[in-house]
Amino acid sequence: MALTGALTLCGPGLADQEVRDVRFGVDVSTTRVVIETSEPADFRAFTLDGLADRLVVDLPSSRWSVANLASGEGVGHGLVDAFRFFDNSASSSRVVFELEHPAVIVNQFALDPATPGGNHRLVIDVERSSSDSFQSASGFEHTRADSLDSLIAERVEAVYVPPQRERRVVVVDPGHGGRDPGSIGLHGTQEADIALEAARELRRQLEATGRYEVLLTRDRDVYPSWEQRVGVMAESRADLFISLHSDSSQNSGVRGAAVYTLNDRAENRARQRAREGANHTSHADVNNILVELELREKRNQSSAFAEVLLEHLDSAGPLLANPHRQANLFVLLDSRVPAVLVEMGFLTNRADHGNLTSASYRRRQMTSIVRGIDDYFANRGDEMFADRETIALPAR
Repeated sequence: MALTGALTLCGPGLADQEVRDVRFGVDVSTTRVVIETSEPADFRAFTLDGLADRLVVDLPSSRWSVANLASGEGVGHGLVDAFRFFDNSASSSRVVFELEHPAVIVNQFALDPATPGGNHRLVIDVERSSSDSFQSASGFEHTRADSLDSLIAERVEAVYVPPQRERRVVVVDPGHGGRDPGSIGLHGTQEADIALEAARELRRQLEATGRYEVLLTRDRDVYPSWEQRVGVMAESRADLFISLHSDSSQNSGVRGAAVYTLNDRAENRARQRAREGANHTSHADVNNILVELELREKRNQSSAFAEVLLEHLDSAGPLLANPHRQANLFVLLDSRVPAVLVEMGFLTNRADHGNLTSASYRRRQMTSIVRGIDDYFANRGDEMFADRETIALPAR
């Protein structure tokens, strides 16, 4: 990788420096990024390719003081999808802008306050470019020894901290559909139909809390490919992914719900897919490190969600023995978003079949999942869920 557009401007790095605003201007193929600071500041802007296309602006150590963005995160405009502030070290800070399309830096400069006592302005213009131009112009500054450490620190801090938005985004995937009916249960019941009804009920309950935006990978009897299902998760920058299924067994006595996360084999597949999707250069080792960080965090978060979810599913109905299981499941392969697959019960068991085809039981089971989702975000310290009302399970 190579550095592009790096520029150091004169001005002391002050301990009382503040970042006071981030704003954007858009003109056809160009987006202007303006960072307003309390004092003049040295800054360095460059682009990075890898698991995501980014514009990075390094600053002296600064306090984040942007009104209405206390979390240090915000939504971009034009070529910028979103941004986040980082304290990299005792001597530096960083603002990272996620780009919605490859772009190159065409101009950067500093401006004095427009009025006495006003904010100083750091201005970076980025222009839409081809992927090839972006890749050739992007990367680390080879002369800076802390570049790799800085980027890794950024990724460690950034992974799975949900963007600051009004509602968390949950993708619900009703398994099978269309040409693939899934498991066939008693009386010819199809798994695809059961999964779709459950997904609609889960969406209804999640949206009713006012805390979630819910996207279904399908809302009718069609079969989205595995890539399309995972694509919904990636395109929405989802906070959570849940795939709903029902199981079958030759032993009609087997019953109960279970939650699946990635096993070692599936993680290896996810690792390979992530590396193939990254832009490899002479710093391929960096891409590999970032993939490992994301996979480790994804697996940890998925497992944490599975455990919380099972605590609540247990109150709704029976669980399968050893209900937290691991499998090689393609639909869970995205390396970024915490994801689980829920087997709601066995269509080949008479009692489970009765539950899975019962609207009242479906409401109860989906309520338990909603409670699990709420607790998962609350356990992560998400302030949005600190004062939530506890949802009561419908009576059995």
